[in-house]
Amino acid sequence: MSKAQSDLFEELSTSSLKRLRTFAECAAAVDRLFKDALESQGATAFTEFIDYARRLSNLSVYNAMLVRLQRPGAAAVATEKRWNAVGRTVRAGAIPIVVLRPFGPVSFLYEVGDTEGKPLPGEHANPFVAHGDLDEVEWARVLKLHREKNNVRIEERNFGALLAGNARNLQAMPALLPELSKPEWLIQLNVNHSIPTRFATLAHELGHIFCGHCGPHNRGAWPDRSKLPHAVRETEAEAVAYLVCARRELQVASQEYLSELIADVDLRQVSLYAIFEAANRIEGKSQ
Repeated sequence: MSKAQSDLFEELSTSSLKRLRTFAECAAAVDRLFKDALESQGATAFTEFIDYARRLSNLSVYNAMLVRLQRPGAAAVATEKRWNAVGRTVRAGAIPIVVLRPFGPVSFLYEVGDTEGKPLPGEHANPFVAHGDLDEVEWARVLKLHREKNNVRIEERNFGALLAGNARNLQAMPALLPELSKPEWLIQLNVNHSIPTRFATLAHELGHIFCGHCGPHNRGAWPDRSKLPHAVRETEAEAVAYLVCARRELQVASQEYLSELIADVDLRQVSLYAIFEAANRIEGKSQ
């Protein structure tokens, strides 16, 4: 082998090793994220990851995963310059999403929830958005009620526009339950949403818990109904949210969302008692 061939072989070997090292590092990061999601979401995490990468088609697949890691539920992301070009401005104090830039170190992106200005198509049709009169004082009272009376840990997190919130059974996930911690349930809400929207999301997620969709109450207040079909569980939780919001005179688009859900549901599997009982618990009423 000539010296030129030897040098070329060494260069190619070094380049291949670098690519393999990069692959290993990226694989470890993305696969760890996926395994964490599998533990909390189950098999639906797989299709959710694939759909996330498909939806953010303006980014590389790896950068789409970096966005998901930093801002779960991101609907659309762009640079500040790009948002300005479509008539929206980045809110003061918004936390940027860091992604890798081709032939450079990093680039900073902002999610649509970090911006304000010209409405985007379909923005007002979001079934999770609520409007009405609910102030900070009343919101604090609602949080205190469910944290203290119902042992629910409620966190307000920096999510993207498409992720309103989620509910989990901490008793079934000991890794998420700190030692000597009292809460039995975890609800995460999107802090970027308005208070009425956060209330509607909280009602929906509490509906899942109180209807038994996240498992049974450990002292028998409700049974385990977690094996119901997904559409039935969503119908019950959204009915709870709609009922509670309507009784507070909050306007939500969930009536249309409910109509769509009901079309695919065997209503014989839906429990009106569970819905009404969950609504009572959310309102803090004993009967």
